[in-house]
Formats: sequence, structure tokens, C-alpha cells
Amino acid sequence: MIYGAILAGGSGTRMKSIDIPKQFVEVEGKPIILYTIEHMLAVDRFDYLYIAVHKDYEEYMKELVNKRVATPEKIRILLGGKERMDTIHNVTDAITSDHGIGEDDVIVIHDAARPFVTKQILNDSIDAAAKYGACVAAVPASDTMLHSVTGEVVDDIPARSEIFHGQAPDSFNLKHFLDMQANLTPEQCAVITGTSQICTMNHQPIHMIPGDTLNFKITTDSDLAVVKSILMKQ
Repeated sequence: MIYGAILAGGSGTRMKSIDIPKQFVEVEGKPIILYTIEHMLAVDRFDYLYIAVHKDYEEYMKELVNKRVATPEKIRILLGGKERMDTIHNVTDAITSDHGIGEDDVIVIHDAARPFVTKQILNDSIDAAAKYGACVAAVPASDTMLHSVTGEVVDDIPARSEIFHGQAPDSFNLKHFLDMQANLTPEQCAVITGTSQICTMNHQPIHMIPGDTLNFKITTDSDLAVVKSILMKQ
């Protein structure tokens, strides 16, 4: 079985131009999360898609899927958690309850606010997760990267050729992921910002597959402006 997971429980507090979570902002008459869903469902290898949302948007999300998604029977809506790993735990618990866990099951974990994920990235993620057990989409750093402990003085400048921007999805053999998830301490769960960190915290290798510069996460008002510009031209 191949499962997609969309994490949509964030509130987007860093954005000042909107008063709703960024994934629900409408662009060209469509909430951003719907673009993300459509791109994932364009890969027919997914058996089911699990979407984790804040409780305030659960009913809205269900209505959106039922009215505007061609295959609502492939989608399960559930509640997110306090932290990222809590949300992912809710997803894996739901999958286990619904279908059990197979040795070769794969889970592809994506951010709702990355609406431009491509078929290539998703298919490569599924293949790499099946082959290596864990993978993340990444793009090479294009700028000089500065390391600073205080944020005021440069401590060192890493070799740019060795630095990559981690994206999403993060994809795993589901059984392997559950084993790593069970090994995390509460302190580790609280500081995880990217799902692939679960591998580094478990001293497990994670394979990189090529991402795409358009597969960026909407984090700032400027990012949202870029998304609107791109979608208005399509």
C-alpha cells in the first residue's frame, strides 16, 4: 500500500497579510490546499490520502473534499496534533487502524502549503522510500550559506557544494518509520521541524531525491505573492 499524508494543521502565524491558515487562502477561486491535493492525486499510485487539519477546519475540509475532489473515497480527514510529530502520529495511528501495516507499505508525507509538488518528485519519493527505507526531496543551495550561533556574527561558511535545501515530501517505508517514531523522546519530538530529522535522531541514513525550486513552502507574505503570481498565469 502507498499512502500520502498532507499536514495541514498549521496556523501560519508568521504571515501578517492574512487572518486564516495559509493553506486555506483562495487563489483563482481555489484554496491552496486543493492545488496540493490535486497534484498528489494526479499520481494514481496512491491508495489513500490522509489529511490532518486543525479542529476548526475539519468540517470545512470534509465539505471541500466532498464537493471539489473527483475521488473523495480515497481521502481520509483527521485532526492534527500540537506539534508536527503529534500530527504525523495521528496519521500513522489512523492508517494502522484502517488498514494495518504491511512490510512494504510506503508513506509520503507532504506539506499542505507546498502546492507545486510535481509528479516526478512524488514518483521518485515512492521509489526511493521503497528502495532505501527513507528519503527526502532536496535542492542544492544556490547562495553562500552562513553559519552563526548568535545570529550576529558569522562563525563559519560551509562549502556550498555540500549544502542542500530540504523540501518535502519526506517518504518512508511505513514499518521502518513507525520503528523510528517509537524511539523518539518527547524532547526530540518537540524540536522536529522537518520529518527527515527522525532519521538523523535515530542515526539512520536518509536518501536524497531531486526536488524542484518551485516546490517551495509558503511561509511568508512574499511567498504567498509568488504563489498568486504563478497561479494567475496558468
